[in-house]
Parts: sequence; structure tokens; C-alpha cells
Amino acid sequence: MKLIVKGREGRRVVDWESYALLRDNVQHFIEQGEPNGRFPALHGIEEAVDGGQYLADAARLRGEVLRAMVALRVVPLNAAALSLRSRAIMTGSSERPAASPTVPAQAAYWSLPVSGSSKAPIPRVARTFIEAVLAVTETVEDGELLQIRRAGDAPAFARQ
Repeated sequence: MKLIVKGREGRRVVDWESYALLRDNVQHFIEQGEPNGRFPALHGIEEAVDGGQYLADAARLRGEVLRAMVALRVVPLNAAALSLRSRAIMTGSSERPAASPTVPAQAAYWSLPVSGSSKAPIPRVARTFIEAVLAVTETVEDGELLQIRRAGDAPAFARQ
């Protein structure tokens, strides 16, 4: 599955996996396992994954991505977490998890949605999503929106 990020500065196509890695680890390491309202634009992109489209406040999303980059720069890929929601998407589950806490992937013997050096910081491995957002928001002005759309099949549980 791909995500298309489109704004005044252009359009970028990224793998869902890059987004999921960043989002899940923001939730795990910064939000202590559950979304707490500090990253609403980043979490809102799940609407595009499920429903096909999400309109994000461009400046807010840029700020959230920059904060995530700084906070996660010390977390190596081998310490990365995965949410139950991402795991359900990766395994083709027909049921959406009732809750979506995060779990250290290595401890649960789960594969991550991306591959890379185990010592690489999470932002480096999630760079395709990060670079796409930063590129299309480089000269963002207050009030601008980004359109984020899903390209490809929806998760199995979203097709029901």
C-alpha cells in the first residue's frame, strides 16, 4: 500500500510501511503506548489508510514530524515497536483491533514493516515518509492543508 502526500509544494508517493514505523514509535516512545493528543495529524493519517483520504493541517503535520525526528533519533531499529493495528494490516487480519497499543517488536518476535540496519535510528529508516512530508511543507503557510490519500488495497478490516 502507498500513501500519496499532496500539497502546494508538490506530490510525493511513499510506502505505508515508512509512515507506520514512525507513527507506531511516536506512540510507543513519546506517547507512552497510547495516542494522547500530541500528534493528531500523524495519527489522523490512519483515516487515509482506512477511508482513502485525509486532510491534514500542513504546518501541524510538519511540526509533528520534526518533533518525532528529534525524539526518536536515539532509538535504534532493533528497539522499535509495532502497534496491534499495524500488525493486523501486515498480517491481513479481517478484524480491526479494539485497541491498538504498541509492543516492542523484537520481544514479541514480530517482523517490522520495514527493514534496515538494526542500529539505524528509526527516523533514518522512516525517511521516505519524513522526507515526503518535509518536501511538500517546505514553504507552508498557516491554514494550508495537505491531502493524503491511500493508493492500493485498503486493510482487510477496512474493506468489510
